[in-house]
Amino acid sequence: MPKISLANKLFIAVCLLLAACGTEKAAEPLPILGPMELVQASDGSIDTLFAPYPWFAFEDQQGLVVNPDSLTGQVLLVDFFFSTCPTICKDLLSSLQKVYAVHGNDPRLRILSHSVDGTYDTKEVLAAYAEQAGATNRNWLFLRGDEAEVYNIAKTAYLSYVAVDSTAPGGFLHSGHLILLDTNRKIRGVYDGTSAEEVARLLKDLPKLLNSGGA
Repeated sequence: MPKISLANKLFIAVCLLLAACGTEKAAEPLPILGPMELVQASDGSIDTLFAPYPWFAFEDQQGLVVNPDSLTGQVLLVDFFFSTCPTICKDLLSSLQKVYAVHGNDPRLRILSHSVDGTYDTKEVLAAYAEQAGATNRNWLFLRGDEAEVYNIAKTAYLSYVAVDSTAPGGFLHSGHLILLDTNRKIRGVYDGTSAEEVARLLKDLPKLLNSGGA
């Protein structure tokens, strides 16, 4: 059996170390970002716990009701928009189309685009918007509901913001973030939906979550 030189032994050791480091880095889980809430125990002490995911019942572009039960076991990617938005919604739509092009047929993922203008954005308007977006299946849902309920879930479930503002273009202010949630409804990533670099980061993070079982 040929002898292995010291130099070759060192080279092999370095390669194995780099491979191990690469595997560890690839397997590194995404952080859990919240949302959190303060809870007072019976002894008066205060603890910080993950807030429960709120109940909701919104209508999608097909007129079907979507609630947390209908999303069980799925990773969620969430954004806020309105169909007449003259500013960042076009960039958000383009970013989500990139994600949908890669993962649109994956049953483990559901994209939820919440309209902040439920009065104008009827199911018919949302259906036309979904068709224009190229959403050909129910893995990308465009949702409408009571505006106060939508605004509340933006704040409590997604650490986001929505507000009516007559001085804003289109009459509404809303976050431009894409929010990634695991199957336990914990936020695992927040991405600027108007940034190509952030969307690229999302496309790298999303498989980590999907391939870990979504949790």
